[in-house]
Amino acid sequence: MTRSAPHKLLLLVLLAALAAAPVAHADGDPASDYLLSQQTFLSPNARISSSDTAQLNALVTAARRRGYTIRVAVIQSSYDLGAVTALDKKPRLYAHFLSQELRFVYKKRLLVVMPNGFGIADNGKPAMAEQSVLDRLSPAGTLDGSALVAATVNALHALTAHAGVPIAAAPSSGDSTTRDGIVIGSAVALVLLMAGGSIALRRARRPSVRTAVD
Repeated sequence: MTRSAPHKLLLLVLLAALAAAPVAHADGDPASDYLLSQQTFLSPNARISSSDTAQLNALVTAARRRGYTIRVAVIQSSYDLGAVTALDKKPRLYAHFLSQELRFVYKKRLLVVMPNGFGIADNGKPAMAEQSVLDRLSPAGTLDGSALVAATVNALHALTAHAGVPIAAAPSSGDSTTRDGIVIGSAVALVLLMAGGSIALRRARRPSVRTAVD
């Protein structure tokens, strides 16, 4: 029996169980519902910030525009897996399972990120070359939402670089805040400078006006 045989057997058992319980399946795998129409599924339990969410979505969009289409599931814990909790901490197997769930609508790459590692599949099948890229990366190693997103961003950069379509880093919220502060500060300084110049000009004109009146 090959190393992948136990995983395949578990996958078949899970698929059979879900097929026997269609009602549970409808709400049993939250990521599959989201990823039918969305680019990303981010664990609601991880409390991922809006800025981190925006950054991740921007990177996925940038990759797609460069020809590297991928959807992403960030899974914090078994609570995000609905009825398939047996796949918790098994990112490779869950990526294969989830990709098969989506393949009737979405037939391209799917990245799964869990605290303990990464999994990737393509049209319902393991993507071994890309998986080897992910296996060289450090996992988040924590349930923290920010760390999970950081690991996901790192994975996306590694995958797109491997495919020959590297994507630029999206600006962080801190960078945006700093940039906005500089712009606002410059605008305020310009207004104050103009106001000061106007006052100085009026003061310079006053003696000549009084002389004219006298």
